[in-house]
Amino acid sequence: MTVDEQAIEVQLSEQTDVDSALKETGLDITRRDDPDVIEYEDTTILGTVEQHYAQEMRTRDALLADDSVSTQAESNPLLAADCSKYTYNGDNPSDADDLAERTAPINVAWDTGTDASDIQAEMQNIGWESPWPSGDKYILEDESTVKAQDEHIKKNITPTVVPTQYHVRAYDLSGVDNLAVIGAGHRDPADHNQGCEWVGIGCDVNWKVSETREEVSDDWSNVLTKWAGNANVDSASGNYDYIRGDIRS
Repeated sequence: MTVDEQAIEVQLSEQTDVDSALKETGLDITRRDDPDVIEYEDTTILGTVEQHYAQEMRTRDALLADDSVSTQAESNPLLAADCSKYTYNGDNPSDADDLAERTAPINVAWDTGTDASDIQAEMQNIGWESPWPSGDKYILEDESTVKAQDEHIKKNITPTVVPTQYHVRAYDLSGVDNLAVIGAGHRDPADHNQGCEWVGIGCDVNWKVSETREEVSDDWSNVLTKWAGNANVDSASGNYDYIRGDIRS
């Protein structure tokens, strides 16, 4: 990523009335002669929505070309599907040229004859509820369809006064054989990974992706663990739990 410092300086020089603009926001802003500078390292995978999808399908096709994997495709619906195996963050992911960031792997899937709303309701009945808010992340359902999650499925982790939760973004799919709903699950830390930017303690957060996958599937029957090929550094093994049974009472 290249930053055009000259262009930035030009833009800043055009902001001749910054103080007045800040006052209109109603924010209490204290100017400092020597502001603190917080530096931290982070890694990410960036690309346009179109590039991300093309890369995912190349990876999928390469896996299915492997004889040891292709024989499993029929019984491994997420791996064979045209939907993305990761979620993405972006300003306008419906635009194929939008710059998007790859975020979490898909690690749970349902084929139970129900949709994401029904699954959320069933899980809420056995204690999957949480007051902590969450933002949108997106998947590519196919080459031309980008969508946000249909439901947030959450389970508060005590004590209630600390915003820690298991969180699954659940997405309805259409026209995918043996696959109705997919989800990306993780465990949110108390600061939602914002503390590193405030105090410079580092952003290497373990989102406990595999732990969350197991926490979800423990509440269902007829669960098979399968490989989606989307391992990453956040304790994600590349596996997903394929659920075809009922919620456990």
